Amino acid sequence: MDRQAFDKKHNLYPAKWESDGKITIPKSEFYINHICNLNCKGCNRFNDHNFVGHQLWQDYEQDLRKWGEYILIDQIVIMGGEPLLNPTLKDWVLGLNSIWPQALQILSNGTRINRVKGLYDLVNFPVGNSDFHGPNWIGISLHNSDDFDLILNEVRQFLVEPIQETTDRSLLRNTGAEMQMIDANGVKVRFWQQNVFVQGAVVQGVNSRLTLRNNDPEMAHNSCAFAQFRCYHMIKGKIHKCGPVGIWPDFDDQFDLDLSPEDKQLIRQYEPLGVDEFETRAVDFFANIDNPIEQCKFCAINHYETPELIYPTIKGKTE
Repeated sequence: MDRQAFDKKHNLYPAKWESDGKITIPKSEFYINHICNLNCKGCNRFNDHNFVGHQLWQDYEQDLRKWGEYILIDQIVIMGGEPLLNPTLKDWVLGLNSIWPQALQILSNGTRINRVKGLYDLVNFPVGNSDFHGPNWIGISLHNSDDFDLILNEVRQFLVEPIQETTDRSLLRNTGAEMQMIDANGVKVRFWQQNVFVQGAVVQGVNSRLTLRNNDPEMAHNSCAFAQFRCYHMIKGKIHKCGPVGIWPDFDDQFDLDLSPEDKQLIRQYEPLGVDEFETRAVDFFANIDNPIEQCKFCAINHYETPELIYPTIKGKTE
């Protein structure tokens, strides 16, 4: 498929080819570690298990700098796991800012916001100009209503007085956030309280062994938030259609999933887009990125809603 055909097929699609040959994608989540200090049941990145491992900036910097020659990203998010547990978080933030000079979001559970040396400085300066201009900022996804006041107090300690707080949805309508704090220096933290999720792919099978779901791929894809919101994942220096397909191999390496030999092979057959393949594969890769793939069968086909919010527990493995 050539680029003219791509644009015709995707005339309502936010990813678009630019005149200089680059492609603009709406959002990319840079997944930088499996580790999380919370244990939220049904986590769609499998952190309700003792999943470990970091992506260190220096291991992927060269490829990411090459990506800067080919892609533009409307919204950049650093996430995990819990990204504040990555020992090279500072390098990730400054590195991505230097490649794509625009504000980025660090998506955290908020429990460790005052434990990362230098974190405030990383979100206390403007970087470039875009629809997400201004300083880097922190997004907190809050799943436990019992911790709401605790996290708010952590954030108030993190920020510099005076702090402006708002829950005015008219001011936050473009963000989806329920609350925002901005301090005297313009440092911004936004909050989401969530209790509706796509269920994680990992489930307990026979003999208590972990396995993956087995659903209709198209039905699973139709309920997939990654597909609906076009949220592509940069994992280990390569662009993936979604998060789960990029981390199943690591999870299987650590937990030996109870899968047939064919499914073991299938979770490793997905081919993300590497930067060295951009000239040869990029047009077809992005033209088909919204289509179901065989691996979609491993994911859930519906959302679930807890009565209130998810109640995570501290694992203790990172303390």
